[in-house]
Amino acid sequence: MVKKIKKSIVLLGDGAVGKTCLIRRYVVDQYSDEYIQTIGAKVTKKEVLFEADGQEIDLTMMIWDLIGQKGYRYTQSLSMKEMDGALLVADLTRTDTLTSLLSYWIPLVLRNVGPIPMIFLGNKSDLKKERKFGIEEIEEVAYNCEAFGSTLHCHVTSAKTGKSVETSFEQMAHLLKDHKKKPMFDTHWMLMDKTEVKTLTDVVDHITADFAEQFGGIAHATPFIKHQMRLANVNVNEPKEPTIVNFIDRLAIIEGGYKTDDIVRENKRNRLNLFKNVVEGS
Repeated sequence: MVKKIKKSIVLLGDGAVGKTCLIRRYVVDQYSDEYIQTIGAKVTKKEVLFEADGQEIDLTMMIWDLIGQKGYRYTQSLSMKEMDGALLVADLTRTDTLTSLLSYWIPLVLRNVGPIPMIFLGNKSDLKKERKFGIEEIEEVAYNCEAFGSTLHCHVTSAKTGKSVETSFEQMAHLLKDHKKKPMFDTHWMLMDKTEVKTLTDVVDHITADFAEQFGGIAHATPFIKHQMRLANVNVNEPKEPTIVNFIDRLAIIEGGYKTDDIVRENKRNRLNLFKNVVEGS
């Protein structure tokens, strides 16, 4: 009898390390070198069939690709609540992306979901001349997480050639088949709290997370957020004041279709106050 399992995994790492390309290579065996910036979260489904201990396993992986810009921790945290495992990705040609795993992404995982299976990837191995580090440095990062129950699985990958991509995802499937996540206390949200918001990036992060949480979660809200960001010309790397105001106005129009006028006005007022607090304080 086949045992059916459903698990959620997330790819984490700085922008442009190749997370979206890795997912595309694994799921549809295609590659594009065009940089696609992820806004909010994308979710892809992949079924993995394998045998373990004489038991046939049919494991459905829900693969989450999150916004990779540091500073969007509330939007990222919203997406991580139900995660069972994580692939942490660094770019072999950029040493700072490896440092970010320890300083930003791993703490984000531990704070939001606790110890879960983690696999560490150094991507873009096809760029041999540009490489700045290798498997040894990746293993050092993994060893730092061993105390949290993390595995020491590390791979050098290439979304372009497919090197070790399938191996990495399917290794995660094997790790997850018997893994039971420990219960976590609810994250203490401080959305729309002026003391938490210091920069325009913080403003966009809090507004996006606030809209998503009220909409029913980041996965449902992402298509709307992405479309409105595009119409408002919001650059998540370096958001500008006029585009943020435009974004707030557009989210209010969306909410007007399913919320009362009082709630729409209150949400818009809170978001504008958050924005004004940063602008007037700068």
